[in-house]
Amino acid sequence: MKDRLDDEQDGAASEDFGAMLEQYGAIRTLKLSVGDKVRGKVFQISRDTVFCELSPSQEAAIPKEDLTDKDGTLTVKLGDTVEAYVVNLADGIELRRRIGRDKIALATLEEARESGMPIDGVVTGVNKGGLEVAIAGTRGFCPIGQADTTYVTDPQTFVGKTLQFQIREIREHGRNIVLSRKALLEAAQREQAAKLLTRLAVGQRIDGKVTRVADFGLFVDIGGIEGLVPMSQLSFAHVERATDIANVGDPVTVEVLKIEADPKNPHRPRIGLSLKATQADPFVAHAEDLHEGATLEGKIMKLEKFGAFVELFPGVQGLVHISELSPKRVRHPSDVVKQGDAVSVRVLGFDPALRRVSLSIKAVGARTPEPGGADRGALVTGKVDRVEKFGVFVTLDTGATALLPASETGTPPNTDLTKAFPVGSEHALVVLPPDERGRARVSKKAREQAEERKLVESYNASEGGSGKSLGTLGERLKARGKKG
Repeated sequence: MKDRLDDEQDGAASEDFGAMLEQYGAIRTLKLSVGDKVRGKVFQISRDTVFCELSPSQEAAIPKEDLTDKDGTLTVKLGDTVEAYVVNLADGIELRRRIGRDKIALATLEEARESGMPIDGVVTGVNKGGLEVAIAGTRGFCPIGQADTTYVTDPQTFVGKTLQFQIREIREHGRNIVLSRKALLEAAQREQAAKLLTRLAVGQRIDGKVTRVADFGLFVDIGGIEGLVPMSQLSFAHVERATDIANVGDPVTVEVLKIEADPKNPHRPRIGLSLKATQADPFVAHAEDLHEGATLEGKIMKLEKFGAFVELFPGVQGLVHISELSPKRVRHPSDVVKQGDAVSVRVLGFDPALRRVSLSIKAVGARTPEPGGADRGALVTGKVDRVEKFGVFVTLDTGATALLPASETGTPPNTDLTKAFPVGSEHALVVLPPDERGRARVSKKAREQAEERKLVESYNASEGGSGKSLGTLGERLKARGKKG
């Protein structure tokens, strides 16, 4: 009876254990060797040691000094995950983040070489071929080509620093060790790049640093991966040299344009970047200034057989077709203008969707005065094109378009300008200095005041300054007012 009961109990225990396996799965055990890189979760911290769980059945210890910063402050807490290397399996699992601070056995050095485990070394000097390094109680040497991932201009900057190296060769039974720092840096970059690629996407904006400047653009490190900003993506404005935008070491914010395989290096993708995409679109920013009929100042940037390209604002260029360069027939744009010329142009049309601006030099006259130049104060006649609340747009007898501000119309406040200045009506005006945007302005009020002053001066001169016949002067002013 007892045996049967024991059998039933054993059967129940087996069923319970089977249920546990089914619920939790088989207990995972890592097969470890000295030199393996492992990850563990911190579950206990003592005075000198940090204990980590590598698997449900394996625990490891790592010296606390390996996990402290320069000030001696512990950099991990309970629950954190740490990465380290297996350095001993004889008395439990012993981990180290690095070795080389103390003298270590030749066998451990060999294991570090085979596994790629980093080793600490102090750069003590520089010789013709590279860096002299004190490491693990012996002498190490790092060729200058293995000291960094980029060209080293001044090896003396490494002297006195404690750096991490990878062992490449062990000579003379451990008395001479050949090292590489570059191998560790490249491995870290590959790991960082792999993590970045998992979350990198077209259209994403990311901070980076300029690493190289070329004739065709800027190379930017965006976190272990280098991308190219071509010249066309440096700015909306015309760029002569990439160094006009940024130099090596400058921080920049870029937008990812494309991510594609590199046929020359399948393990490293080609990434296209843009600085321009992170900047405000000048066609949007200056849309109000580009309305049809606007008169603007610009600079000739390029000449083609069919016309001249004019920069109106940084990043905004318009085309003056060859037929709009001059009232006369033009064989080539260079017969009228040259690159670098400052010109006045009239906007004939603006298509924001196509980012095209059609311009005319002919419409503003043969001359191209500077803003506020010789035309200031000239007496002109203007024909009303359209009326707005803030003023009246007129076409002058010179062919240019100008704004007659409401304050310069000579009418009382709140006057209905559409009635006072019907479209098509002509008015005597005087040219004012251009506004802050460089737009031409005219005044009816200033023209009337100038004519009144001239009439008074003429009358006084004719009467010898006696002030007689004032009624006659009043009649003259009244008659002039009817003509305006």
